[in-house]
Amino acid sequence: MAHAYSHGNCIHLDNGNTSMRTGLTPWSIRQQLDARYNNHPQGQQKEKIKVLFFGSDSFSVPHLEALITERDRPGSIIERVDVVSPKERPNRTKNNAEESPVTVLAKKHNLTTFPAPERRTGIEAWKFPKLDGVDGWDFGVVVSFGWFLPNDIISQFKKAGVNVHPSLLPKYRGSAPLQRSIMNQDKTTGVTIQLLDPNEFDAGKILRQEEVTMPHRPTYHSLEGLLAKKGAELLVDVINNYDERRQAAKSQDPKMVTKAPKISREASVVNWNVWSAERAERLHRANGFRYPVASKWLTQPSGKVLPVSLFDLHLVDGADISDLSVYGSVDTHPKDCPPGTLFFHRPSESLHITCADGSLLGVGAVQFEGKKRLTAKDFVNGYKITSGYFLRVHHV
Repeated sequence: MAHAYSHGNCIHLDNGNTSMRTGLTPWSIRQQLDARYNNHPQGQQKEKIKVLFFGSDSFSVPHLEALITERDRPGSIIERVDVVSPKERPNRTKNNAEESPVTVLAKKHNLTTFPAPERRTGIEAWKFPKLDGVDGWDFGVVVSFGWFLPNDIISQFKKAGVNVHPSLLPKYRGSAPLQRSIMNQDKTTGVTIQLLDPNEFDAGKILRQEEVTMPHRPTYHSLEGLLAKKGAELLVDVINNYDERRQAAKSQDPKMVTKAPKISREASVVNWNVWSAERAERLHRANGFRYPVASKWLTQPSGKVLPVSLFDLHLVDGADISDLSVYGSVDTHPKDCPPGTLFFHRPSESLHITCADGSLLGVGAVQFEGKKRLTAKDFVNGYKITSGYFLRVHHV
């Protein structure tokens, strides 16, 4: 029968009567085995940790959900999760106030919540949370929070402040990486878990990063959901294996940095003399949730220019317009008209607008400033536009 014996830092097996030669009893051998196992990283009982989560919007939510789920898993090292999120924000009226999605989730799970900095006073006036019975937090987890955390806040965390960023850093540093990846027609995207940098947004060392194939014709929300799911998975891994991830962390290459600034309202106004239908439809998918693609309609016969927002944008297949009768009594093909000319496509009950390269942009609904949204059909009927009558959209 094999026995174990100790030699130096190892415990060996031998077929002889080892205990008689070494003076070790089976019980003492077992104790040595246990001691070596417990001193090994895989055998250690990891210390319990506390997480302070900073977030606000729908991209933040899956990450907080993942931390809560991990906290509730038997054997988890997460002891508690607390939350910093915006206060209630007014939506048009005080009687119609709404909480951030993160606050709603936190309350659902009875998490302790602290208010985020107020816009009028800024991060400088914000006081780091204190909680009776809690001697601080090990991790600060920042996901789509909207504030830059300076070093005097980051240094409060016993282990680290970490951030989830939906791009393959250093590509697309900034607040609109999803929008820019859609606008630039990237074939791949990804998620990065980084250390918070005390001097600059999105410049921290990379703890985990994973590439994701860009889906076909993604919208902002579909891409957000895909990357949030991946980010939540990577975040839990980093929390559970922080020491290893920190040791292998990589600095970002400053030569590879690209920026991803927000797309402004002004940048959402179409220039029909320059833009293709593809560009307008891509902008709709990337940023239409924030600012609708817009134009200006030159009314007839008054000549008054009215701002108009365009909704439900789509690309027009050439096969759909091979027969001009779909537009009513017109004798000129839309592609032969100047950019910005508008037609009503009867089969799909949508508007078709000619673009600079001869392509056609489909529009399902419009909204004039201060008015309710109208379907293309209601717009045509309400403004007494006869079938096939075309309008000149103001060139901007």
